[in-house]
Amino acid sequence: MDKYIVFDIETTGLNPWYNDRITCICAKDSEGNIFESSDQKETKIIDSFYSWLEKYRNGDHTLITKNGLGFDIPFILTRFQLYAIKGSCDNGSLKLLDFEHFDLQTVTKKRVSLSDMAFMYNVENKSGDGKNAIKLWKNNKIKDLISYCHQDVFVTERVYLKWNELHLCEE
Repeated sequence: MDKYIVFDIETTGLNPWYNDRITCICAKDSEGNIFESSDQKETKIIDSFYSWLEKYRNGDHTLITKNGLGFDIPFILTRFQLYAIKGSCDNGSLKLLDFEHFDLQTVTKKRVSLSDMAFMYNVENKSGDGKNAIKLWKNNKIKDLISYCHQDVFVTERVYLKWNELHLCEE
């Protein structure tokens, strides 16, 4: 996986069907290009992320997440579908499921937090947790929310790179 896109979302809770929403999406590709979006209009966050991903549709980038298969991607797809039904999302052409995807959650048999993985692989850890991200949103501290989300992206990338390096040594 030479080319990749690491991404993370922040939300107001765990249920995309009933009142919880995306508050921030941040991403970074293997070439160093950064994406960030937080807005009062959730459709703007989703549309801008989809637009940013359009340039990667040629299929040679892999999505890298920590629990993206179980949370991030289903949450985005659910929220997108809810808006698509209402006709309020602009870009329906991109499908996150068209990308190859590597989820760090799948490398362990039990649920291990990103912080614990960072500790195990001796990489710089993040400074907070998802509950803090909800407080940042509620207190309208958008710059801090984006910074927190970026931190998750950078820690996920470091853990992935370290895991990949160790995994390649085993082969």
